[in-house]
Amino acid sequence: MSHSLSEFGEYLNFFLIFSSLLGLLYAIGELFSYHRSRKQVLLGVIFLGASYILFNFYLLSSHRIKSFPYLYLTDLPVVAGLGILLDEYFLIALEGKFRSFRRLYFKLIPIVLFFVLILIWNLLHETDFMKNAESTTYSLEDRPVLLITITTLTYVWCMLKILTRISKQIRWSTFRKNTTLKIGLGITIFCLALSLNALRTIAFGDHAAYQFSGIAIGFFFCFLYVLRQSSPDFFLEVRKIVEEEKKERISQISKLDHNLVRKQLEDLFEKEKIYREEKLNLRDLSEKLDLTSHQLSEFLNTEIKLSFYQYTNLFRVNEAKEKIEKEPDRSLLAIAYDVGFGSKSTFNEAFKKETGKTPREYREKILKKHPIR
Repeated sequence: MSHSLSEFGEYLNFFLIFSSLLGLLYAIGELFSYHRSRKQVLLGVIFLGASYILFNFYLLSSHRIKSFPYLYLTDLPVVAGLGILLDEYFLIALEGKFRSFRRLYFKLIPIVLFFVLILIWNLLHETDFMKNAESTTYSLEDRPVLLITITTLTYVWCMLKILTRISKQIRWSTFRKNTTLKIGLGITIFCLALSLNALRTIAFGDHAAYQFSGIAIGFFFCFLYVLRQSSPDFFLEVRKIVEEEKKERISQISKLDHNLVRKQLEDLFEKEKIYREEKLNLRDLSEKLDLTSHQLSEFLNTEIKLSFYQYTNLFRVNEAKEKIEKEPDRSLLAIAYDVGFGSKSTFNEAFKKETGKTPREYREKILKKHPIR
């Protein structure tokens, strides 16, 4: 039994150091990318921090921490720093916002201070630490509990901020039907779960908690590799969804029955031929539909993909074409007035935009095919 446990421990230690090196490889890939952006630099530093944390887990799990006693618990300030960097990364990935580097530095200064304080604590307690180095647990007296608690809660706070930001940006109904968002939410919840496990570590101080976190992060790195290979634009997709959600939230037509509005428009233009009214404008048309001008304009632009004037002129030009074909000898200006145009110039401009020809050129083409006898 002891042999099996020892063998398992060796496999575990190998996995932890392998995962640490994998994180380092990710960091190098991001930091030395040819087209390096601020987001990639942040991601590279995040991977570097995660790699250091895994290395610390490896030292604890293998008891090699005895050779590096000053590094004991130095992973915790790094965890807090990762929380701040992850918050910054998600802000860029989800909203495209960039905070100033100075603001980020001010947030990281206390983390660096905590790192130095833990190094000092390790220096002052090196003898006590070496006595307990073979133990699988450490009592609360053996650790700077206040420093550990502050750094861990900093990370928890950052994760909760990210979850709050996601919940504000994206509706639950969108989450339910989008796999990309489910994966993104799963990643965030995973990061939060790790912080809760860190709180458990504070309470009990056993190596199993460190080992569990190390295994989880290691598997997460493997999952991340597969995700990056299968969906290299993963966060770009999330960003697009967030932008669509923003538009939907401020949209003035989200609560309208789009099919009904479309049907009413078709009736007015195809049956009643409202476009023949020369002075027809957006306001008059919106009143007939019981909509505001803003609602109708947004509906035409987003659903029909045409502006009010493009949509109106489309019907006018189509009827003008029919009249030219049926009555090629009739005055073009008379036809223009019939279909709703107020002048020859606007008629010519709209007609050429729709057909690529002026009304005169179009009539000449018709006459060549069907000459008048």
